[in-house]
Amino acid sequence: MLENVLQVFTKIHAIEEKFGQLSGNKDEVSPAMLNKPAPSFQEALKDAKGEKTDKGYPYQYAEIINNIGQKYGIDVKLIESIIKAESDFNPTAVSPAGACGLMQLMPQTARTVGVKNIFSPEENIEGGTKYLKNLLEKFDQNLPLALAAYNAGPETVKKANGIPSIIETQNYVARVLKYFQGS
Repeated sequence: MLENVLQVFTKIHAIEEKFGQLSGNKDEVSPAMLNKPAPSFQEALKDAKGEKTDKGYPYQYAEIINNIGQKYGIDVKLIESIIKAESDFNPTAVSPAGACGLMQLMPQTARTVGVKNIFSPEENIEGGTKYLKNLLEKFDQNLPLALAAYNAGPETVKKANGIPSIIETQNYVARVLKYFQGS
């Protein structure tokens, strides 16, 4: 039941993102509408039909991932690899531990990186990418350590003085690196 409610809220948010939030003032335009160029007819059609990119994920996320990757200087393929490993591109995914959305952000982490709607694909991808960038800086650009910290938390990685001996974390790092390296 909770997952159905979350799906409804996600769809409402997606509609608000595309058309602006409804209010009593008909002249009011949302900031999101001002900052986004209108999609081409072909892009809108692919999005509406739920088509997938040649990379196998929903077309609607390609532009978001590209823009956010550029904004934070993070390789698009790395962002895609984390999303694939975390949620398999399911924006309403919720883990048993409570991680949410495409990049499986914990609510506290989401708040820390400024995410207001954890199920908004754009906010979730931006928050996850911002968090990843912080972890890469914290671990001197060591990707395996940053990925381990993304999964198990930075304190766990620091205490282990490397990738912790947690099977889930070790498998997670290997899986993301496999997707990232394309094998």
